[in-house]
Amino acid sequence: MKNSVTLELDLRTAAAVRECLFRDTKIYTYDEKSCPQRVNDIRNAIVSLDKQIEAELTAAAKEIAEAQELSELEAQAPDTGVGK
Repeated sequence: MKNSVTLELDLRTAAAVRECLFRDTKIYTYDEKSCPQRVNDIRNAIVSLDKQIEAELTAAAKEIAEAQELSELEAQAPDTGVGK
């Protein structure tokens, strides 16, 4: 089994770490055979961060859309003066 580390970051920090990792590796070729293993490992970490960031952004967008839809439905509901 491969040793691993689990790190929990808020979305903003994850995006900042991802950007730093990208900047540090962008000078290297994308040819995996010519690139140092360390850079390939970092790029794999970037892909993992990208997937997790995308999932969080998608979930947040869905929550916003649902809240807006609920707000629109409430605006269309008749005002009966009870519970509104």
